[in-house]
Amino acid sequence: MASVSTHGNQDKGPHLPPLSKQSLLFCPKSKLHIHRGEISKIIRECQEESFWKRALPFSLVSMLVTQGLVYQGYLAANPRFGSLPKVALAGILGFGLGKASYIGACQSKFHSFEDQLRGAGFGPGHNRHCLLTCEECKIKHALV
Repeated sequence: MASVSTHGNQDKGPHLPPLSKQSLLFCPKSKLHIHRGEISKIIRECQEESFWKRALPFSLVSMLVTQGLVYQGYLAANPRFGSLPKVALAGILGFGLGKASYIGACQSKFHSFEDQLRGAGFGPGHNRHCLLTCEECKIKHALV
């Protein structure tokens, strides 16, 4: 019979560095609540949503309006390239404005996770020291 190892069944906590490797900047309590997967998920969602909901529509609309203005004669077409430079510039500006207009929505998503993200170095209240005075920090740094 094969021997069964119990190591696979144990509940593994978050990976914490050994006490000898921890600096004054380390706080075990704040590190337990960081969900890096959620942070990357929010970033990915913001990139996708800002592209599909703002950047692409702004770009297309600005390109169509510019092409219409060139066609109607309000903007002069380039003799060599036609309306292409103006339409391309309008598309680039529309894309940039669309991305910039979505910043507030992304910030609100990050503020919903503000308490968790402060330990990871996000937010205006982030300091480079332990934000929570936990018992382990007090004992380790002789604050008691």
